[in-house]
Amino acid sequence: MNRFGDRIQIRTDDVGGLPTATELLGDCTDGTAVYACGPAPLLTAIRSELVDRDNVELHFERFAAPPVVDGKEFTVSVASTGETVHVGADETLLSALNRAGVHASYSCQQGFCGTRRTRVLDGTAEHRDTLLTEPERDNGMMLICISRAAEGSHLTLDL
Repeated sequence: MNRFGDRIQIRTDDVGGLPTATELLGDCTDGTAVYACGPAPLLTAIRSELVDRDNVELHFERFAAPPVVDGKEFTVSVASTGETVHVGADETLLSALNRAGVHASYSCQQGFCGTRRTRVLDGTAEHRDTLLTEPERDNGMMLICISRAAEGSHLTLDL
């Protein structure tokens, strides 16, 4: 970082509060490339701020699960404990498990990394990822960060 001098600013939320998109972008001149990583509301604010700036190149990566679209409620059982968890129509299976205190480590939460590859012991998965291969799906694997139970199905997971 020393080679960049005063062109780098470190700002922590606990000291400076949550910044606005305008504050983050600062004097974003023509020809600037903006790299943004963070939760969906932050990225939406930055994209909105740059909507009419065709001369600014924006690259972004979301640090949260995408919103659930057209989800249906379902239940899932944890094989190791027998616990049953309700998954709401608008929440991910991973977030429902975490809410219920079921430990399920994760990384990207978007179905890209494969960290949450989990075996389905019973029920039918509705695959919403593009990562798993057909043989993996045929062998009962699913990504619990992004995929759900097929409508009317209850899942039992090897957790």
